[in-house]
Amino acid sequence: MKYFFAHVMPGLLLLYSGCSGGGAVDAVSPSAVVSSPVVDVPEVSAFETYVTDDTGYNRTRASLSRSSDIAILNQFEDENPTSPAGYKSLIALDDKLYSGDARIEVIAQVPIGSDTESAIRLLRLTVDEAPMEIVPGTKGRYFLRGDNFSWVTIDGGPLLSGSDSRGLVNLVLDFDKGSANINLRTGDSGQSVVRSEIVGENLPFDIRDGSFGGVITVQVWNPDNSAIYNIGGHLRGNVGGSTAYANDLHGLSASGLYAASGRNNGASVRIDGAFAGTDPNRLP
Repeated sequence: MKYFFAHVMPGLLLLYSGCSGGGAVDAVSPSAVVSSPVVDVPEVSAFETYVTDDTGYNRTRASLSRSSDIAILNQFEDENPTSPAGYKSLIALDDKLYSGDARIEVIAQVPIGSDTESAIRLLRLTVDEAPMEIVPGTKGRYFLRGDNFSWVTIDGGPLLSGSDSRGLVNLVLDFDKGSANINLRTGDSGQSVVRSEIVGENLPFDIRDGSFGGVITVQVWNPDNSAIYNIGGHLRGNVGGSTAYANDLHGLSASGLYAASGRNNGASVRIDGAFAGTDPNRLP
């Protein structure tokens, strides 16, 4: 199957197709009135959201640090930071793939002397997203896919990491309804040791500033036995870039954070994560 994208330029209807699997978008008449609903994305206490002073990007941040970590975090604020021993910024997104519009920073405590990307403890998760530029008359649905990273604890045990370069299985942005549907996952192979599946449906999507988010449902598989945990949580993301097309590719990207915790199936479970996505046809 192919992805089909539809949007309206002034006086012109354009349809685009790509080579990645996906769904279809119904064509809209060039004379259709653009009347996308205005929605407000709920604030969640787990996330801090603001516009950065230096870049003007939309930022979502989750602080999981202790008061004793302030000096450590300050060292990552420098323009050319020197990571202190035992701490790293774990995520390096492909700037070429995301055109520099989506950025993820995950600062964590790591084993000293280890050459792996395993984390002992998370201190801070941050995603920065460029402002969104909407072509007048934008209509229809846009699809995005990309990276997903998660960290899980079960009954206060060690921090388990999950990742998948296609873990943002699908993000569907509906500019007509002002809503977003998202599916995220990680597997249990390679360096990813914990499987998870996250679903958010009909999340509010504010086409004025590109923010989206709301309640999500989460499944986590225990890597040591057959237990599966079902918990609820929240997600907050931002859409950036442009809705315009060039060479059959739209210019949007998106990134965000999620968090969930609860007790289920006899265990206390927590998951924190970050994701980023772009036009599926950009992915290698």
